[in-house]
Amino acid sequence: MVDEGHPKKGTLNISLEQAIRLKRELGQSITYGNRDLNARQIGELQKVGATQWARVGRDYDKWVKTTGTQVAVLIAIAALGLIMWFYFKSWIGRVGIVCAILAAGAIYKRKNHREGYIDGYDDGFQAGVNKALGISDEIAGQIGQMAIDMEIDDRTVEAFDKQKPAP
Repeated sequence: MVDEGHPKKGTLNISLEQAIRLKRELGQSITYGNRDLNARQIGELQKVGATQWARVGRDYDKWVKTTGTQVAVLIAIAALGLIMWFYFKSWIGRVGIVCAILAAGAIYKRKNHREGYIDGYDDGFQAGVNKALGISDEIAGQIGQMAIDMEIDDRTVEAFDKQKPAP
């Protein structure tokens, strides 16, 4: 028979608020890499700033200018191809629709190139920060989850603080 009035052996008697505050303090005290930074601080280092994104966009635009045709040319080819398709119902119209499809595909491919370029830059930047701090790929995944948990804990503690009456 268990005595309901006494806590079980090995259990703590703390409130939910105290437990979340303790978890928050523990999360902030766990450090990673060779600089003793917590997950939130590492996450801030891994963020690419607005000026860096602007430079990445300019670099991409320069790269596009050196590697291929402009989007306006592709749009013109697609429009001309569609016009040929509607006005000429012979082999000329078929050639026109093929040109329009190929131009649309090139435009779509270009959009995916830009997304890939930006994603690659972001991933490379994060990998560079991890390497500089001596953080392995396995630990990097854990740091991302820990940073999310820390953000949730901070918001929860803020909510607890707002509920308390002013002294």
